[in-house]
Amino acid sequence: MREDPLPALVAATDDRRLERPDFATTLETMLEAGLPAVWLRSRALDDRAFSELIAEVRERTDRRGAELWIGDRADLTRAFHADGVQLPECGLSIAGARRVVDPTTRVGRSVHSAEAAITAARDGADHLVVGAIYATRSHPDAEPVGVELLEEIQSTLEAESLVPLPRLAVGGITPNRASEVAVAGASGVVAIRALWAASDPGRAVREFLAAIGQNPTETLH
Repeated sequence: MREDPLPALVAATDDRRLERPDFATTLETMLEAGLPAVWLRSRALDDRAFSELIAEVRERTDRRGAELWIGDRADLTRAFHADGVQLPECGLSIAGARRVVDPTTRVGRSVHSAEAAITAARDGADHLVVGAIYATRSHPDAEPVGVELLEEIQSTLEAESLVPLPRLAVGGITPNRASEVAVAGASGVVAIRALWAASDPGRAVREFLAAIGQNPTETLH
């Protein structure tokens, strides 16, 4: 279990971002601006291609002092000594992931309801990714749950006498909305399009961190 604070800003990928010829340069720009964590996700890449990508990104995050999370692959998380594995709501169990990854690896669960959050907390997740908070073009079929779900999860976990888990908000998050989800109880945000498709990704990172109340230099370890 990881004891240090959860990163307040995580840049998540999807296959459209990974296919872009400027992926590496955009990532480097964001890391230079103080991006504290990257969450690699892919449904299209085979194991060899995904492993090669992880190795490249691991080198970049190590050099910049940022965390690397792997989506849904505990085996690759361990193989590349990634900082976290992020599990989908109906994916590998928390216990199953912990049997594979290093003891200090973050094990997170993505949830879309208070009920799923309760299950994740009881199963021993380190943190939750909650969404989609707002409508998002990255996942157009996802029904927005609103900031109210962040508040509902907090109160529900307290009512069940469970330790409230840190929550990252995802789904349609922009720098202008980051302060809103923070007020609702989010520890930070996960962003895709608002970072990768920004006209100035470095500036977007700085704007997110400012909205969350962090100085970029405070996010690096």
